[in-house]
Amino acid sequence: MPGEFRVVECTSCRLCRTDPWPDDPGAWYPDEYPQHAAGESVTARASRLALQRAGTAPGPVARALGVTIPEAETGGPMRPGMRVLDVGAGTGGAVLAFRDAGHEAWGVEPSARAVEVARERGNTWVLQGSLDALVHDGSLPDGPWDVIRMSQVLEHVPDPLATLGVIRGLLAPGGRLIVGVPNIRSLAARATRGAWDGLELPRHLVHYDRDSLRWVLALAGFRVMSLRTTPLMGVLPGSLDARTAGGDRQRGWGDALPVRVLAYPVEWGLGLIGQGDGLLAVARTSHS
Repeated sequence: MPGEFRVVECTSCRLCRTDPWPDDPGAWYPDEYPQHAAGESVTARASRLALQRAGTAPGPVARALGVTIPEAETGGPMRPGMRVLDVGAGTGGAVLAFRDAGHEAWGVEPSARAVEVARERGNTWVLQGSLDALVHDGSLPDGPWDVIRMSQVLEHVPDPLATLGVIRGLLAPGGRLIVGVPNIRSLAARATRGAWDGLELPRHLVHYDRDSLRWVLALAGFRVMSLRTTPLMGVLPGSLDARTAGGDRQRGWGDALPVRVLAYPVEWGLGLIGQGDGLLAVARTSHS
């Protein structure tokens, strides 16, 4: 698709955004966009099964799963029958994982295509529309919610403070928010710059590092309980592919399962030393 974009940074808060802002962000999501596609990849299935296990596992096991597979992070112990909301649920894999673990889980997803795929799989608990609209028209089941999850979603949101404000109002006292976003200050991002796969311009509208994510959460009324860098499977090989392709068509390293498996120990190690391509925050409302 045509277009030229850059990332600009605020010199005060260091929050970054895509420039120019796309007139219609939805136009940049192809039908085969992985998070909306009909097929479940091997890695998506593994993440779903790990999250399902974390939803019932004892504390130490759940923590180990969350460290090994960030998508399995639950942010704390899961008591039986907790209420979980997945914002940006895609085709609903996490919703099914939590429901299979015995929790009351629902999802919110703007993409009609992704919700259609969820329905085809028998998943009727993913609602189509934006969080604001579903709350406003009463389509979303009444809160409060014990856990609200936003995995690789906040970077797509045009007004993160407004969205986080809605989420804050939906959380139960003592409830927790789990946020995963790409880390624009990762080692790979600094090394590959415009070729970094985590940019995903212009679908990613806002770009975060540790400081700016913590600042945005605090400004929205959240207290960050933990914040760490994590691997984002496929981002490192995809970035190296783009960096070495010299502007030619990429070779698909980021989507090739053997390459992703080989690269994952490196991505995981970078996450452990604070240089991972992802950020994962667990937060509670500041009055909790």
